[in-house]
Amino acid sequence: MSDPAPRPVQTTLVSAPGKAFLIGEYAVLEGASAVVTAVDIRAQACAAPAPGRTSEVVRAAHAEILRYLRDRALADPGPPPIVDTGSFRLGARKIGLGSSAAVAATVVGFLLEEAGIKLASAEGRAAAYELARSGHRQAQGGGSGADVATSICGGTLRFKDGEATPIALPGWLRIGFVDAGAPASTASFVQLVREAALRTPDPYSEAMRDLQNASREFLAVLSDADAGQQSEAVLFAALKGAVDLHNRGLRALQQISEAPIMTPTIERILEVAADMGLAAKPSGAGGGDLVVVFARSQAALDVLADRLRRDHNIDLLAGLRAGAAGLRAEPRTPRCSRIPGFFRLAVQERRQRLATACGLDPASFDALDPGALPIEKANHLIENVIGVLEVPIAVATNFRINGVDYLVPMSVEEASVVAAASNAAKMIRAGGGFVAHSDPPWMIAQIQLCRDDAVGDAARVRAAIESERTALLELADAVHPRLRARGGGPRTIEVRVLAEDMVAVHVVVDCRDAMGANLLNTVAEALAPRLHALSGWRVGLRILSNLADRRRAHISARISPATLASRDFEGAQVVDGIVSASRFAELDPYRAATHNKGIMNGMDAVVLATGNDWRAMESGAHSYAAQGGHYRPLAVWTKDEEGWLVGQLTVPMAIGMVGGATHVHPVARLALSILGCTSSAELGQVIAATGLASNLAALRALATEGIQRGHMSLHARTLAVGAGATGDEIETLCARLIAGGEIKHDRAVAILREVRQLEKSAARS
Repeated sequence: MSDPAPRPVQTTLVSAPGKAFLIGEYAVLEGASAVVTAVDIRAQACAAPAPGRTSEVVRAAHAEILRYLRDRALADPGPPPIVDTGSFRLGARKIGLGSSAAVAATVVGFLLEEAGIKLASAEGRAAAYELARSGHRQAQGGGSGADVATSICGGTLRFKDGEATPIALPGWLRIGFVDAGAPASTASFVQLVREAALRTPDPYSEAMRDLQNASREFLAVLSDADAGQQSEAVLFAALKGAVDLHNRGLRALQQISEAPIMTPTIERILEVAADMGLAAKPSGAGGGDLVVVFARSQAALDVLADRLRRDHNIDLLAGLRAGAAGLRAEPRTPRCSRIPGFFRLAVQERRQRLATACGLDPASFDALDPGALPIEKANHLIENVIGVLEVPIAVATNFRINGVDYLVPMSVEEASVVAAASNAAKMIRAGGGFVAHSDPPWMIAQIQLCRDDAVGDAARVRAAIESERTALLELADAVHPRLRARGGGPRTIEVRVLAEDMVAVHVVVDCRDAMGANLLNTVAEALAPRLHALSGWRVGLRILSNLADRRRAHISARISPATLASRDFEGAQVVDGIVSASRFAELDPYRAATHNKGIMNGMDAVVLATGNDWRAMESGAHSYAAQGGHYRPLAVWTKDEEGWLVGQLTVPMAIGMVGGATHVHPVARLALSILGCTSSAELGQVIAATGLASNLAALRALATEGIQRGHMSLHARTLAVGAGATGDEIETLCARLIAGGEIKHDRAVAILREVRQLEKSAARS
């Protein structure tokens, strides 16, 4: 009996969150209080494999911790760690969430842990704060220190004159963050404002009074909420008033300083939020980076996200949460999807590398062995079971989405799909990785109403139903109280007149992390009697729709021409070839069908591996592609002003993380563990990114040497195995099939017979 595989080696990993100002950004520079919260995107520091280039912040923080340890006669912990701040970026663009402060915090935190001073102790936390603040100030040339305090302490803080005090946000308050689409330079904006203060002191003082009063009123709302003496509605109205006052002060600062604080995009977001009764303001210095939105419910934020995406192509950052934990030691090193030479490893070596990368017990990979799904369990999954069909499951490497690495399980029988996706992901990674956004997890339950012999026209039926929308939503909400407790539930009711004698009622339901089929069907059944009573029409079908166009994933990627170049083709040629192939699919549904099939090669493989419904995925994707009456490509490729290739994919994403096979099937559970996704939206982004990568790989092949060359080399391997080749015979057989140009099963069998006869002859001699 062989020794068990070793468990993953644990090394020091320290992480710290980003920060977002809720109010008081400019006022804090004049001695007023600011409210700042930690957001759960994290810088991560671990031991550097070799000395490398470091930033000014890393060097300054490292110098501070060395001084601290030497003053206490403690051992030098060694060189600075490597710090990953990828999650602070959307592709190549950094978003203003305090990455430099998080870097300073993780550097000192890592070295304190290495020196034996635990961050969980009072000594460790106090030392980390002072050292990180000092190092960050030296590197940045000043600053209030609020961002460092938030990275160290986490939660939500009141910050004034260098002192941070934890405060509680009301339990009913929901906070969202909207990407305003452009980077902003805090230092340059602050400089322009300071110059305006010297140039026009009276208008500056008036603007600053508004900002200081806004901060004071905002804090008063939090205090009153904590005391519980006023209603949510009254408190939220006061909070909205404070935010409006803050925005007035910012507009005044913009006018006197000529700093573009309130960009047109920011003003548009504020306008939409105000129209919905929400409160919104720039978070940070302004200038187009981030807008913070305050609401009384998650549903209100989701409705805002839906409206901004559909009407203005603006995204709410769905994964960004307020009140995150502060600086901390993590249980394992960060997952890295770059595993060079992974395809050359033996199966057991691949499993060991994955176990190490994902922090999994190597024994968990036993779920992938033949027969891991016993016939007894299979017999309970579906009817009339006679056996189990085994499909290979592999892992695609190199995926980096919104700055986070993913190792992507794919279950597929077609040669080249996994290798092509991994190679394309590597190209996209070089340009900053995939940028992903998701719609709220809204699905549609449909109830069909038919007139038959009843009286009344469709317009009257629609008016009757719409007049009872609130009561119908309350009825639907009562169907799944546990879903409501998790932040989901019915969001709206829409009435569609399909013909004079047929109406479709859509109940839009937030399914959270479930795919939602069963709960949607239950909602439809529950509302049917009431709709019949309102309309007088016969109720027909009551079932979900698989056209999940309210629950989409949006993926984009940007690739340099140099990355796309090959031995025989210049990068610019490849870009133009891919753009031309994409336009072909946009103009011709015959080409679009094959274009989209290549996308689904990648998407379906991940959907299948994670135990989700690939038939629903196919149905939703292709019906979405045909909206408008013309079948179109799901992914489109263009060339930007710098000559880079830009790809964009939007696709319905009706998948789940809970229930069904995702919970029952051992392979699906392992696949989700390898991925490490924390929500169905995040899983959907990975699935869509795999589809875009597969599409890039196919189009690049078509635009250069053609699809056959790469595809057939892997097809030859499949034929070699199918012919009975084993061990070194497989490589020999592949080489001869490719060299002969006749990659067929009969030819593979004949060559294998020749190879074995030659081996026998050589053995006899």
